[in-house]
Amino acid sequence: MIKPILNKLFWGVFRHFLSDRLYAKSRYWLETGRKLDLENPSFFTEKIQWLKLHERTELRQKVADRFAVRDYVTQKIGEEHLIPLFRNFNELTIEAWESLPESFVLKANHGCKMVEIVEDKSTCSFHDLQKKTKEWQNTDYYKFGREWVYKNVPRSIIAEKLLKTADGQIPNDYKFYCFHGRVELAQIDFGRFNDHTRNLYDRNFNLQPITFHHSQNKKPVEKHPLFSDAVDLAETLAGDFNFIRVDLYLLENHIYFGELTNFPANGFIPLKPDQAELELGKKLNLKA
Repeated sequence: MIKPILNKLFWGVFRHFLSDRLYAKSRYWLETGRKLDLENPSFFTEKIQWLKLHERTELRQKVADRFAVRDYVTQKIGEEHLIPLFRNFNELTIEAWESLPESFVLKANHGCKMVEIVEDKSTCSFHDLQKKTKEWQNTDYYKFGREWVYKNVPRSIIAEKLLKTADGQIPNDYKFYCFHGRVELAQIDFGRFNDHTRNLYDRNFNLQPITFHHSQNKKPVEKHPLFSDAVDLAETLAGDFNFIRVDLYLLENHIYFGELTNFPANGFIPLKPDQAELELGKKLNLKA
């Protein structure tokens, strides 16, 4: 009974007055039911909280910037792995809208889950999308989740090419968890926009008995022909970090970069079972 009340108070009032450290401790307990141990973290999510509070580097903030990260990716693996960019603009004006092709993806530069897929511009309302992008730009994503990497990131709007597979589908998301430059876990998201499921694999594409926020895909999944190449690219991109998640799209004959994620799920959603959380936590040496 008490927890729902505390949760409501946290999101309604208290979070605005808490330091980043107290925010992390309070929300971690509300989300996981565990006390956050920042002195001797062992769970993977605990170590993500530690990173947020203690490892505040210029590089981490650079790669959180959806536009600035493109330079980093170009230097590391080449611009051929970047999704073609149409525009990066300060606001979605009618001039910007008219300059875009019939299909594209809009995303905010300064946070997560601010994405709009436009498959046919002629069926979309410019004014509705303009309103939505203004709402994105009025959102201080740092204040919402206390992910410091988004603090003071320019709030621009990016328009990129809409990627599709040979059969016209939105490609699956491949997300590689890299520890000290090595892929230790791979996540595949299926049907992100309807009936979202998620599988987790080791670096050799062996399905793991682990769930993370979404149920497993029960259908047989074949190893993508480019999976091993994607592991190599992920490890190249991750070389400067003790931990980073590298998000890629694997099409039929090409691998595209999606983003670099410093703090998956902001470190508040644990893997299940708890043993998986502990085992993954062992992969990250905070003293290295």
